Amino acid sequence: MKESLPKGYKPWIVASVAVLVLSLIMLAIAVTEAFIAFQQSATPLWAVALGAISVFGIVAGFGGLFLLMAFAGYRTFREARKVQVLPPEHPAHDGPGTSSAR
Repeated sequence: MKESLPKGYKPWIVASVAVLVLSLIMLAIAVTEAFIAFQQSATPLWAVALGAISVFGIVAGFGGLFLLMAFAGYRTFREARKVQVLPPEHPAHDGPGTSSAR
């Protein structure tokens, strides 16, 4: 059976996970800043922008992983449905009812 994802897709998986991890780190920074600035009258604009960008990054990271896993599942499903047709085997001996004379 073939592998579900070709080796060429490994960089896409690494990139998707990297975007996801970096976005989670950015979200943690934005949430921490929001808690620190909670006593102020307003949250800094950079913290709001960083939070919004990190949410888009999380969506992109999970979306990329979902697409890659859906592609792998489709390839596995398609590979499992293939039917191998074997040619019929004919016995090498001459049994009753067969004629070897030509």
